[in-house]
Amino acid sequence: MKYERVILTNNPLVEKIYSNEDQVIFMDEATPHEVYCAVKELLEKGGRLIKPYFYNKTDFYTTVGVFFDGTGKTTPWNLREIESACRATQGISSFKGKQHSKFAQFMDKRHNAPERKAK
Repeated sequence: MKYERVILTNNPLVEKIYSNEDQVIFMDEATPHEVYCAVKELLEKGGRLIKPYFYNKTDFYTTVGVFFDGTGKTTPWNLREIESACRATQGISSFKGKQHSKFAQFMDKRHNAPERKAK
């Protein structure tokens, strides 16, 4: 049985590194939500997530690996995880090259706080 591995990413560095080894779908200037929705479509076609859990879903640069094992079946927890990622990133806008993690958003708010500007 031959496995096929597909990597979906909006990170140009990942595309550059893995394009010689695997099939890479580079989604230039795509939001994390768009990447996760594209992954969901692949899962519905029988793919499975290489890494079954996403710990930080809201980083701007998103890379998800999907493999096809030839059975045409996905696992229910893969679909639940990708749907959760789609919901978590639904409102994130696209600012190319800027991290949108919760920590980065917190630091932006802290840096632009009124008490900082008063000094």
